[in-house]
Amino acid sequence: MVRVMLICNAGMSTAMLAQKINKYSDGYCYVEALGEGEYEEHIEDFDIVLVGPQIRHLIPSIKKVVNNRIPVSYINPVDYGMMKVDHVIAQIKEILEG
Repeated sequence: MVRVMLICNAGMSTAMLAQKINKYSDGYCYVEALGEGEYEEHIEDFDIVLVGPQIRHLIPSIKKVVNNRIPVSYINPVDYGMMKVDHVIAQIKEILEG
């Protein structure tokens, strides 16, 4: 099972998206939503980091923290806003297999 950290700015929609991904990924991945102030202490426990589009400006600083050990990307704003779970799961697979 792929462990995915979803970093957000503490919005409720991010937690809802994480729950939906967990439900519909058929055991492929487990997503945990964490706020932008908490990710550093937990980042080593994950296989991939996805960032909510509203805070994608943090990607350079997150990449410094993981030092290229973990892939870091952001969710397409439309997929995030419309909660297109299948698109996000496909993105996770593409990043890891890519």
